[in-house]
Amino acid sequence: MNAMRSGVTLWVLAVCLLAVAGCQTTESGVTNRVGTIKAMVDAKPAAVIEAAQDVLDEMELVIVNSESTSIDGRITARTAQDMRVRIDADKVGENVSEISIRVGKIGDTELSLTILREIKEELGIVPDEPEEDSDTDAEAEDSNGDGK
Repeated sequence: MNAMRSGVTLWVLAVCLLAVAGCQTTESGVTNRVGTIKAMVDAKPAAVIEAAQDVLDEMELVIVNSESTSIDGRITARTAQDMRVRIDADKVGENVSEISIRVGKIGDTELSLTILREIKEELGIVPDEPEEDSDTDAEAEDSNGDGK
């Protein structure tokens, strides 16, 4: 009985830690917190929502509502299978917003990340370039006999 209780306690603790901490995604600066993708973008909330509307229109989703102010914004859309797509933008700085994207009840991470990439592209935000590791370059030269 004690072993079972300990196992259940560890499992609950692990789930709680993941829920509180959030999880990094493969995208730089993007977190996934219990199915909701979050990221910072260099744009005002109204611009984020306008870009989101363009992206959702291009994806042929049905826009249910869209509203924004200088401090926040929200757009809700539906897929052909009636899955809800909700995008929120909240002002966190002079020209910086936190964007939150949730697709469906439990969160479709891949579709959310695709929408985020498209919104950034619509806003003219260039994706981060992967950093080159100068040590790896030097090792490659040495293995070719070109290093000094």
